[in-house]
Amino acid sequence: MRIHKTVFLVLSLLIAAPIVLAQAGPSETKPKLTLDDFFNSVSFPSIEISPDGNLVVVVTERADWDQDIFRDDLWLYRDDGKGGSPVQLTQSGHDSEPKWSPDGRWIAFLSERKSSAEKSGDSGGSDSDSKEEPASQIYLISPAGGEAFAVTQGEEEGVHAFAWSADSQTIYFATRQPWSKTQKDDYREEWKDVVQYRTAERGDTIFALDLAAALARHAAAAAKVEKKEGEPEENPDLTRGAQAIANTPLRVDQLLASPDGRKLAFLTNAINQRQEKVEDVEIYAIDVGRTLLSAAASGA
Repeated sequence: MRIHKTVFLVLSLLIAAPIVLAQAGPSETKPKLTLDDFFNSVSFPSIEISPDGNLVVVVTERADWDQDIFRDDLWLYRDDGKGGSPVQLTQSGHDSEPKWSPDGRWIAFLSERKSSAEKSGDSGGSDSDSKEEPASQIYLISPAGGEAFAVTQGEEEGVHAFAWSADSQTIYFATRQPWSKTQKDDYREEWKDVVQYRTAERGDTIFALDLAAALARHAAAAAKVEKKEGEPEENPDLTRGAQAIANTPLRVDQLLASPDGRKLAFLTNAINQRQEKVEDVEIYAIDVGRTLLSAAASGA
């Protein structure tokens, strides 16, 4: 019975195929896809719906021939019931992975845009350093519009995973374990004549950043405070106010906070992202409340 049904299905398809082709029309009437058409197409790597379901953040990727890059920008679409058009939120060309705060007030995203100091050429680095790509940092922007601003910093250590807490008061993020200036100088001195296969591999640190404190620092950033003589230099790879809550010898690929705010789960991968060992890919959980409490007690 099964064989008869299969034969009947094949015959039906053979009979229907010429009809479908005839309805489709001759192939020469269809425009051919050119290389320019292919590269000028727009793709959508990710979309994020707002907590209230009325707004959608869309990431677009398209070719930018003038800058010789594929640019990633954020667009905002509002469901107003009248077929509203999307509004462009960011224009740096280096913005990705948007995530709504649970209260809907903010959109956090990763960006590899250059800082204002780097744009003006006042970074103070050498020519070789200035050619390096900027590290990826977390930026915030309001869905109502306005200018995006960074809430993390780092001359070398970029953010590669982040998550909102359930109450929208904390941003968790992971970077490569930061080194102090002394550690960097010692490393360069020791390995300056050596070409390394795996340069300075080290694991990740997960940080917790209080949103209210980050917003207050951003508001006060316009008033530049000069550094007092004799005051110790800050680590340029550490975000001010960020609290380290965990270290791992592996790379953190994804972060996710539990709805009750008690746990933080993260997915790991190999530091070099080569996936050489199966055991590098694991899921871990942190008791956030207990970790932050212990850290606060030790810092008091």
